[in-house]
Amino acid sequence: MSKFIPKSSGLSLVELMIAAMLGMVLLAGVISLFIGSKQSYRVQDQLSNVQTDGRFAMMFMERFVENAGWYEELAPSIPSAIETLQTSDGGGVASDSLAVQVEVPAGTEVDCNGSVAVGTTLINRFYVNGTTLLCQGNGGSAAQPIVENVESFQVLYGVDTDADGVVNQYVTATSIGAATNVIAVQIALLMATNDNVASESKSESFNVLDVSINTDDSRLRRVFQKTIMLPNQAYVLMNNG
Repeated sequence: MSKFIPKSSGLSLVELMIAAMLGMVLLAGVISLFIGSKQSYRVQDQLSNVQTDGRFAMMFMERFVENAGWYEELAPSIPSAIETLQTSDGGGVASDSLAVQVEVPAGTEVDCNGSVAVGTTLINRFYVNGTTLLCQGNGGSAAQPIVENVESFQVLYGVDTDADGVVNQYVTATSIGAATNVIAVQIALLMATNDNVASESKSESFNVLDVSINTDDSRLRRVFQKTIMLPNQAYVLMNNG
């Protein structure tokens, strides 16, 4: 006796359409998750580059600024730690430039470009060209880039007016007066990501020491700031001021 085998039927058009729709929804979710993860990685990667570059630039400059004012002989050939002829206040929102100097034995020390200093005075000047922070030594080599994506470089000078080793006020390069009274330097950088990585444009204002920088785009930014004492200049001022 044969058994009854029920006749099977395929999926209806409605069921196929529902299945296809669910598949598209799931696929859209996967794509959205992938795009979100990629964007998040891109943001974190570029912010990481900003942090690394900012910290490196500050440490690089600190090395030369902190040693400024050192001299080899009992009677120094350098008047002060700050080389005033190459130091300037950019004015407005323009970047500043900072030049520091030390006295060295002739032909023995190298500048920030790796070149031997000319004579006994070693000078290193930091400035921004476009969005590149550069250092120019006086050894004769071309200026070398330190970091990119610098939107502002600002400098203030700590002046000791009574020769007690304590900063009385911070001023711009145009208000230094006697450079021998400068015993500290404040430096600040406004660094930006290389690309527009934020999800939307945003208007922001950043205080870079005494300058306010306004932006309106989707790049991300960070301010790096450091106060660097000039112990050599402070010593000279306290003993001769």
